[in-house]
Amino acid sequence: MTGLNRALVVIALAGLLVAAASTALVAASDHVPQRGATIAIGLLIGLSFIGTGLYAWWRRPASRFGAMMTGVGFLNLIGSATAANDPVVFTAGVLLCNLFFVLFAHMVLAYPDGRLEQRWQAWLIAGGYVLAIVGPLPQLLWGFTERMCDGCPESPLFIADNEGVRNAANAAVSLIGVAFVAVILWVLLRRRRAATPPQRRAMAPVLWSGVTILILLAAALGSDAFGIARVTDVLGWLGLIAFASVPYVFLIGLVRTRFARAGAVSELLQRLGEAPGTGDLRCRLSDALGDNSLQLAFWLEDKGKWVDSEGHMVQLPAEGDPARAWTAVELEGRRVGAIVHDVTLTEEPELLRSVAAAAGLAMENERLKAQLHARVEELRASRDRIVEAGTAERRRLERNLHDGAQQRLVALSLTMRLAQANIRKDPAKADAMLTAANEELTLALGELRELARGIHPAVLSDRGLGAALEALAGRAPIAVALDTVPEDRLPEPIEAAAYFVVAEALTNVVKYAHATQATVAVQRQNGHAIVEVADDGIGGADPDRGSGLRGLADRVSALDGRMRLDSPAGAGTRLRAEIPV
Repeated sequence: MTGLNRALVVIALAGLLVAAASTALVAASDHVPQRGATIAIGLLIGLSFIGTGLYAWWRRPASRFGAMMTGVGFLNLIGSATAANDPVVFTAGVLLCNLFFVLFAHMVLAYPDGRLEQRWQAWLIAGGYVLAIVGPLPQLLWGFTERMCDGCPESPLFIADNEGVRNAANAAVSLIGVAFVAVILWVLLRRRRAATPPQRRAMAPVLWSGVTILILLAAALGSDAFGIARVTDVLGWLGLIAFASVPYVFLIGLVRTRFARAGAVSELLQRLGEAPGTGDLRCRLSDALGDNSLQLAFWLEDKGKWVDSEGHMVQLPAEGDPARAWTAVELEGRRVGAIVHDVTLTEEPELLRSVAAAAGLAMENERLKAQLHARVEELRASRDRIVEAGTAERRRLERNLHDGAQQRLVALSLTMRLAQANIRKDPAKADAMLTAANEELTLALGELRELARGIHPAVLSDRGLGAALEALAGRAPIAVALDTVPEDRLPEPIEAAAYFVVAEALTNVVKYAHATQATVAVQRQNGHAIVEVADDGIGGADPDRGSGLRGLADRVSALDGRMRLDSPAGAGTRLRAEIPV
């Protein structure tokens, strides 16, 4: 037996003891009329609330609702102390006898999880508890009427009979009670209007019975404030009958909901079994769970992200979200998707698990479609970026040629003409001009080689990836260690992609990482070329902040590969690209 079960058993035994004490007090009372009926009604209400509350507590331990319902039953039984012949016990019973009504209002207001939504509601309920204790003071201080309590023991708080003060105080307390109940009714009706269909179904078992009781209570308080005794008595009996029905209404609603949802799950299994790959899966799950707001998300393992049915990336509700929650869907131990639903459905974890298990195969089929959509969307976006990058690169080359090598070659042409004009008149000057022209030609050739290397390094084509990476490492301003490089040549597009991945990664290391060293490794593994570049810098790299890494991802994606970046703040950066060979 778990700790919770033991505690619930102890509370149940305590409830029986309190019920026995309540029965004994009423049976021995000198001032309670119709003691048999009073005992029966008290036990019916008290034990029903305690039993139902303990069941709800056991079913939903995380919710305070069951504990509050149990507390209503205990307070109702403790209120029987008004039947005591001892003045002190009688006075304590009178002061406590109305608390169960306030706790009931608290329970209805906090349904279904037992927590109030806003701070002012907590102040309202606190005021209700104070009113419940202070409300009976006029009778204790200035005497009871015969209708209120004929033959009651004299309270130790009694001052003197004063009908005028007592009636005025009672009327004020009753009117405040009416206002208290009216505010709670307003909150409940407004909440229902704003609730989603699943939330309305969850609220229904307690909401309508609670609203009925609160309306009867408000009417009884109002008639009492205006001294309409007969109406007050009738409304009081109607309120007790409605109050006694609350635990059973709750149980009936709970059982009916469970059976209805079990039938919906059975129908879902049948429909999915008949045609697992056809129809609108979202609509079927929505019908089974009774949640029209339900959405589906699909897990793409290779991309490490959630997408919708169209392949667009989505964010799942965060833990603790007051409105939405999600349930994972797995197939053969592998996550394939998630059902995003109304948070009230988390009160039925078995139902969610059943629906998720039933939807596994259909969800996998939908996931493959979503994966295809995501791939098409990714290729479209990648194509647009590649076209844009190609245009930008052509403009860069044109600008570099115009501002660099082209200007040098124009200057070289002018120098050669001047030298030609002076070769007979002033051979020494012509020789100096030719020397300067030679230097200008050397610089122009160097710039052209640098531009060619940026487009496609000659060493990569002539001597392979290893030599190209060695040359790249040698030009880097930080220490670069070449860990492993394949001895055999790789296909040319893959070598080019690997080279530019390393080149861009080292450029970022030098510019942003504040690193002292980097490590480069290229190896063939399981039919893939694995390219890794790691550094000991500050980390925190974000591929969304610059075009360089996005361009590399597009280049790798064009070869059906994938690229991952691991860059925790303060712990260096590791870039890994996997390209099918």
